[in-house]
Amino acid sequence: MRYDTTIKELLLDRPELLLGLLVGEPVKVSRVLTTELPKVENLRPDLLFELADERIVHLELQAQPVTFFGHRMLSYRQRIWETYQRVPLQIVLWLGKGPVRIPDRISEPGLDYSYPVVNLQEVDTTELLESPFLEDNLLGMLGRLVDYRPAVARLLRRIANTEASKRQSWLAKLVILSGLRGLVPAVKEEIERMPIEIDIMENEWLAEIFHQGEEQGLVKGIEQGMVKGMVKGIEQGMARGRTEAARGILARQLERRFGPLPANLARRVEAADLETLERWSLQLMDSTTAEEALR
Repeated sequence: MRYDTTIKELLLDRPELLLGLLVGEPVKVSRVLTTELPKVENLRPDLLFELADERIVHLELQAQPVTFFGHRMLSYRQRIWETYQRVPLQIVLWLGKGPVRIPDRISEPGLDYSYPVVNLQEVDTTELLESPFLEDNLLGMLGRLVDYRPAVARLLRRIANTEASKRQSWLAKLVILSGLRGLVPAVKEEIERMPIEIDIMENEWLAEIFHQGEEQGLVKGIEQGMVKGMVKGIEQGMARGRTEAARGILARQLERRFGPLPANLARRVEAADLETLERWSLQLMDSTTAEEALR
């Protein structure tokens, strides 16, 4: 899914408010668990969290229908149980437009298995929007809103007041997630109306997206599932940013498991290419130290 990396990164930093909304009660995350499960090829759950009460929450992100999705969820459940000896609380977060288009159960002879599928667009995310953390605010923008423009304007004001070195990264996340709700034109208009300057030209692929919107008709591209137009710009940007995002996610996973990284290991992560980062991620679950994971 095009938005996996951005949403995972936000949830790795600030998972508790959204998880609380999905679980139906306040939760405290004690650690983020590795999603590398043994004996599984090409099968990796999106996010695993261990709560303070030792429950495991498996959060799966989905924006498109998938053949045999229920059987895939059942495979995740089995492999998580084999790895952690606990039955996970499984929740699917539907991020697509319109009604949910994936099943929430398997009903077959001898098998009745179900899991909740939550359409984020129907969730009241006011608490996320009012949070002092931008990670929560960005996720909250994907919830049930009568008018998205005030939320977009408020987010842009907050982004404009962040450190200059981080501003473009936050803006990129906003544009990426705006595509899920068809809000990129609204983001562009609000930027142009703001008295505080946000220079999108500082970011090559953001500038490309906005130029495509002017020259090719971005709204049409969004309505067609962003197969053309904006998607091309976003995918190009995501391709260029995939290594950087993988570095950030791996660093967070290492710190969650082993504590703050020594400077020499942090430099190794920052210098690694995508292939190396993926190899280290596979090694993480079986490692007892950060040094061992980064061999």
